Amino acid sequence: MWNQFAGRKPHHRFDGRILILGLLALLMMFSVAAAEEEAPATLMGVVHPDYAPGAVEPHEPTGNEYFADAVFIGDSLMEHLEMTEVFPDANYVWKVGMGPISMGNKQFRLRGVDGKLSAYEAVAHYQPKKIFILLGGNGLNTNLSDVMIGHYEAMVDQLITLCPDAMIFALAPAPGSKKGMEDRGIAPARFAQFCTKLEELSQRKGLYFLDLYHLLADEDGNLPGEYDCGDGYHLSDPAYDLMVDLIRTHTVPYPEAE
Repeated sequence: MWNQFAGRKPHHRFDGRILILGLLALLMMFSVAAAEEEAPATLMGVVHPDYAPGAVEPHEPTGNEYFADAVFIGDSLMEHLEMTEVFPDANYVWKVGMGPISMGNKQFRLRGVDGKLSAYEAVAHYQPKKIFILLGGNGLNTNLSDVMIGHYEAMVDQLITLCPDAMIFALAPAPGSKKGMEDRGIAPARFAQFCTKLEELSQRKGLYFLDLYHLLADEDGNLPGEYDCGDGYHLSDPAYDLMVDLIRTHTVPYPEAE
């Protein structure tokens, strides 16, 4: 019988699945490329090329001139530094109970400025070259350390955006006394975890880390009696002396302009 297909080239059916897979692969490539283009760059503080971010090595005490262009941010623990004028030419932005979460809600009146400013606006008003932050203890009673670090990073990003020329120093907050920590519902382990994660954040975000926590905490992670002013939270004069010495002996030179 005559074969009607004899002499003809074989007919290949088009497989639509190949086209679909190819299109999916192209879409994935474009999606990844778009995501890379849209992903914001990590905000970083000013870093001296000879000093890696993170923990700072101790050195001889730095004089007051270093702090003339500095702003100290904190809660009520910062009040003592301002009142005693240990850094007489520095500026201060602090409020009782302020923390990384509530900083944006606090308002300030500054001399020569009409109206109220937010804490972020107040810091930016001074155009600092150095920012020292002593925050983080407030909020650990209701938030895990990871959550608090997330709020701390958001706060730092705001500061870097508003003060792009500032070198930032993050002080690990001092713990409270055993009773003070219990009354506030903060486990010492949570406080210690926050301070560890704050050092890690400093390394990642270009901050310089000053470990006030381990300088003052006892073996159980609480503030010992000689460093407690009596209310379980605020510091005694000897503790403040140690804090000031920590700051003076753990500075980093501001990088020279090229």
